[in-house]
Amino acid sequence: MNIEKIIHKGKTVLKKVKDNGEMSYSAKSIYLGLDVKTGKPVKTTVTAKTLRSLDRKIIQAKIDFEESGSTRKETFSIATLSDLAELWFSNYETWVSSDNTLNRVRNYLDTYILPQFGQYQPDKVTSSDIQNWVNELATKSKESVDSGIKRAEKGCAKDFGAIAHKLSDIFDFGITHFELKHNPAQSIKIPPKPKSNQKRIMVLHDEDLTIWLNFVDTLPNTRANRRFKVICDSLLASGMRINELLALTIYDLDFESSEILVTKTLVWKNAKPKLGLKGKVVCKNTPKSDSGNRKIAVPYQIIEQLQNFHDEMNLYFKKNGLSKSKLIFPTIYGNYMCDRNERATLKRRLQEVGLPDYGFHLFRHTHASMMLNAGMNWKELQVRMGHKSIKTTMDIYAELAPKNQTQAVDIYLNKIAELTS
Repeated sequence: MNIEKIIHKGKTVLKKVKDNGEMSYSAKSIYLGLDVKTGKPVKTTVTAKTLRSLDRKIIQAKIDFEESGSTRKETFSIATLSDLAELWFSNYETWVSSDNTLNRVRNYLDTYILPQFGQYQPDKVTSSDIQNWVNELATKSKESVDSGIKRAEKGCAKDFGAIAHKLSDIFDFGITHFELKHNPAQSIKIPPKPKSNQKRIMVLHDEDLTIWLNFVDTLPNTRANRRFKVICDSLLASGMRINELLALTIYDLDFESSEILVTKTLVWKNAKPKLGLKGKVVCKNTPKSDSGNRKIAVPYQIIEQLQNFHDEMNLYFKKNGLSKSKLIFPTIYGNYMCDRNERATLKRRLQEVGLPDYGFHLFRHTHASMMLNAGMNWKELQVRMGHKSIKTTMDIYAELAPKNQTQAVDIYLNKIAELTS
């Protein structure tokens, strides 16, 4: 390559000629202007195939610099509330460590805020717009609660107040970072949260529990059904949360004391399409709260059921040339299992026997009911269930005495024996 310095319009330009005869012209240190954020001069290099093209590119570079706000620092264009909300959420992800919280707030955006206001210009949203919207959400929520439906349909959630507060946070973010003039969500009134007039029974009482236990025992002997039965039996015997159970490894089983060690839980991590990341199940090394770290005494046959299913899955892996898994409930690929499919199975089977669909928490509440009816006190139950406070189980925090851990097993076995004899 031959490089020659030439003078073009009073400036030095490098003329480059390749061996194949192809030519190009480069002008270095072209002054574009002062960066409005740093106050420093901004210069660039422009290259073109002809001198005339070089002149046009230099002019265009200066125009582009001005149109970008006269800065080389990162800038963001906020045309719609959707733009503002996405930038707010990208910052929110760095402030919050809980995947469950992030999933919930992401759902607020995707289900409520963005469908309603996403295409609005942020400074055109009025307090009246937001108030009417929140009133409508409150009305839908009340209708849903009054209907007696346990799980609200999409768009009818009871936490409309939290949704409105997140919208307010988005506007505050716009005021701080993008010179919005005011927050229209700040002055609205949140309607009272609707309360159900009827008690929702979320417990399998003796008659229903007998129906369920007999039904599960008659399921065809397939691996999927064996897994389903182990899951249901374990939840009923321990009062664990479903994602605490699915996070268990074989090392969480204490065969000597017949206890399950709960130290982790599974959560769903939402997809990030813009980054090319798919949604996936991840394991957190701490359960829902610090009090969720606990040992739960269970009947020894539950420990055996868990071990047997773990062994069954590892036998499957060995036959298929796959690595062993320490998980008790792995997928056929050895990964953490999402509870979604099992929830769908549970819903279908509860319907088959005419029982209400309250999800896997049905077994947790049934277990708590068994313990209370048999005389376990609130302190002991709080610890066994892993509640942070006894606003769920009477707001007292205490350790469960070892003798009563054993008593819990006896209570459970006596009840099951009574119902199945």
